[in-house]
Amino acid sequence: MTQTTERAFESYVEQLLLGRSGWLAGSVADWDVERALFPTHVFTFLQETQQKLWSEMQTLHGAALESLLLNTLEKELDLKGSLYVLRHGFKFYGKTFRLAYFKPAHGLNEEVQALYASNRLTVTRQVPCHPGKHDTVDLLFAVNGLPIATTS
Repeated sequence: MTQTTERAFESYVEQLLLGRSGWLAGSVADWDVERALFPTHVFTFLQETQQKLWSEMQTLHGAALESLLLNTLEKELDLKGSLYVLRHGFKFYGKTFRLAYFKPAHGLNEEVQALYASNRLTVTRQVPCHPGKHDTVDLLFAVNGLPIATTS
């Protein structure tokens, strides 16, 4: 008998992405419902791909860096939108942090290939979508901690 429930559909999509496409399983515990993103994923991506810039900003801002960075990112997302921020990055104290690297036109530059390979795609199930409410989206798809699509 074929299962046609919503849960079976979610499981099937999740299995396809995790098993065949190289996506990673996200965790609701990492989700910031107020900001609507995964802060730890954002920080990990920035630290791994932009070490020099991260170190400069860490020296300038110390323990306040992550909070300041999230506030700036949140404002940029509200002002310019997710697609713009994914394509162009966001400015932070005069410097640009990138939140994604796109597939290069050719494979001749190993550094560019490595940056593209560093993108982390996650699928997370049953993610809260409104602060203070119990509503959830069935599946949330994210790139480096930034949501890009949902299903309900």
